[in-house]
Amino acid sequence: MLNKIFKHTFVALSFTLLTVSFPVSAEENHNEEIAFSVQKIAPVGEVHPASPFYDLKVKPGDKKVLEAKILNSGNGEIQVDGQIFATYTNKNGEIAYTSQAEEYDPSLQYKMNDLAKIYASDIKSKVSSKSQKIVRVEINVPKEAKDGVILGSWYFEQASEKNAQEKEEKSISIGNKYSYALPIKLTVNKEIDQPSLTLESITTGLSNYKKAFFANVVNDQPAVLSKLSITAQVMKKGKYDVLYQNKTEGMIMAPNSGFGYPVYLGKGTFQAGDYTMKVTATTADNKWARKTWTWSMDFTILNEEAKELNSEAINDPEPEKAINWWLLALLVLCFALIGTLFFLLLKRKKQEGK
Repeated sequence: MLNKIFKHTFVALSFTLLTVSFPVSAEENHNEEIAFSVQKIAPVGEVHPASPFYDLKVKPGDKKVLEAKILNSGNGEIQVDGQIFATYTNKNGEIAYTSQAEEYDPSLQYKMNDLAKIYASDIKSKVSSKSQKIVRVEINVPKEAKDGVILGSWYFEQASEKNAQEKEEKSISIGNKYSYALPIKLTVNKEIDQPSLTLESITTGLSNYKKAFFANVVNDQPAVLSKLSITAQVMKKGKYDVLYQNKTEGMIMAPNSGFGYPVYLGKGTFQAGDYTMKVTATTADNKWARKTWTWSMDFTILNEEAKELNSEAINDPEPEKAINWWLLALLVLCFALIGTLFFLLLKRKKQEGK
């Protein structure tokens, strides 16, 4: 009987991861050949005629006409649409040439899309099979423009027939589309004498659904600021222990633009309270002598803000499992029972042996 009890008890316990001219594909389709390409035509007097982007030195009041060549290597007629964009700095610390920013920094006085206008006949260009077309854009430099750089891009996009048809039908599907961007750099008189960076604010939020503190850094001057390194540390206000930190090198900022440099929490969670962020930024851009900025800024996280962001994030740690005291007591009891069974079995065998 004791042997049967022991066997049943044992079984139960046993189950217990400066962009230049380039093609961009919004959605790849390896079965469909890219039928068009775009080539820059170097304007007279360009600073670097061999460069893949337009690099012009201008004066206030100047008028310039830029040309580009659209080539169609396909077997059918295509339509290529052109746009002018003003550049900005994206969330990765890179210059964005292929889209318009939702909002531009107040320090940006002149946007390229306001100064440069594509010829009306070239906004939507029809290019026959195995042929090419020259398109033009006119740039008018404001008479009040000051020294520095105005940066933008000439953007070309070809949509597939499927995409064009779906747009007409107001479908939400975008199909395949291919595009090119030719950066346009205008240097009015000369480069500025000194770069300038400011830390505007500290905010909290999500980046690709990952929790982060953001140091909102602004390049408030008309200059491309390259070879930028940023280090940021977050600690409790009045404390020295670093809770979270991040360091990135090799970033580049568009003129008169800003971005939120992230400090990720990883598996940590936002906690309400007062904090301090210390930020150090350094540029080794060879246009100027090496320059370093340091800032320390206090900020507060409110309880409701912390709860909302934590609930929306996807990198929260798994909740710690509470100890189940009833299960623990049951296991202790079972092991005690097994020990008792062993003791009784041994005692019985000794008696039988005698």
